[in-house]
Parts: sequence; structure tokens; C-alpha cells
Amino acid sequence: MKKRRLSKVLLSSTALLLIALTEVLVQLPPGPESWDERLLVLAPAPFGAYMTWRLFLNPYVVFLESHACINNAFTRYRIPYNLVSSCKGKRSLLVEVNGYGVIPVDAFDASFIGRKKRDEIAAEFERRSSEFSQNDLRGSFSKFSTTGWPEYLGPGVTLLLFLIALTGH
Repeated sequence: MKKRRLSKVLLSSTALLLIALTEVLVQLPPGPESWDERLLVLAPAPFGAYMTWRLFLNPYVVFLESHACINNAFTRYRIPYNLVSSCKGKRSLLVEVNGYGVIPVDAFDASFIGRKKRDEIAAEFERRSSEFSQNDLRGSFSKFSTTGWPEYLGPGVTLLLFLIALTGH
């Protein structure tokens, strides 16, 4: 069972990119001399796409046999069900883990619209944690940083496009 919010974010980010492209095509006159100006206006688009992916498409929750994986924006948690003591949060989901504190789940927005999905995931956490006893040691808690090449690729491509556009003037 893997839960993430994908469709609305993907649709809205694609629509925003199409709107930006349309504005550039309409506002700048056609011709070979305007490509530098168009590139300069569109240079922030890769960074925006990267941030949309990292903050909205990347977070997810996966329920496995003996543990759950929570992939937040920049951190991945592996939480055995026997360590989950409760799920909190009025608008967003917070999983309380024995000995490790409270872990936010970024896969669900903190809005009243997504509350039903948040409640379903909290119930699934509580159901699975009640199946495992506190003495059942089928895994250990782990926390990994998920930063890597995408953190350099998105801003790097944006900077490269800015440099190409500025040197073309």
C-alpha cells in the first residue's frame, strides 16, 4: 500500500508551465533575436519543476510487512510498527515513535480537504501497530537523508540557462 498525492500536483504544475510558456510566446515577438529573452524568462522553470517534485510529488508513505517507510521532502524514515505509539495531528499527520519523538508525514497536506485520507492512514498505522507487540523486534528505526544529485541538478540547470541567456545578449 503506497500513498502519495500525485494527480492534483502534477496537473497544476503542468498547467503552470503551459501558462508560463504561453505568456512568453505571446509577450515576446517571434524571431531569432528574441530567443535569448525567452530563455531568460523561462530559466526558472527547471528550478520550479524540481521544487514541485521535491516538496509535493516525492513525499509518500509505504506500508510493508513489518515496518512503514515515510519519505518526506528531504528525509526517509523506516519505522517498525512495534515502535509506533500513536498518531496525532488535527490537520496534518504526526506519527509518535517510542524513543524517537514525533515524525511528520509530508505526504498529506495540512488542509481540511485531505483530512479523510489522513485519518485513513492514521487508522492503518494504529491497526498495524496493535498487531505487533512491543517485544516483537522485527526491525530497527532508521533515518536517512535523501539529498543528492537532484539538489544540484535543478538549480544547476537553472543557473546554466541564465548564463546562456545573459551571454547571448
